[in-house]
Amino acid sequence: MLMKESRGEKYGRNLTIWINYTINTIPEEERADYKTRFMAELKKYSLEPRKKGEPKNRGCVWELDDLSEVNIRNPEELAKLIKEGIHLTYLKTSTSARIMKGLLDNL
Repeated sequence: MLMKESRGEKYGRNLTIWINYTINTIPEEERADYKTRFMAELKKYSLEPRKKGEPKNRGCVWELDDLSEVNIRNPEELAKLIKEGIHLTYLKTSTSARIMKGLLDNL
């Protein structure tokens, strides 16, 4: 029996459309390397939650702190932008995991 796609998985799947569009703007000879580097950075995402008032842990990552503006031609920076958006979800343990599942299943 097939399970219904969750809201987070649907968002992740559709986010993949935008990511693939972006990757397709990269010169063809650079795409494989770009996608490999993008996926390596994306998979560094931590699903470890932190409740309000708890001390910082390895799940508390401000992905864009070291960037003033994201360079889309840099795969690590694009992955950090995607991860930052997922970090901002209000239910990190469940919603973020479903978004990431939708993304990884479709990339």
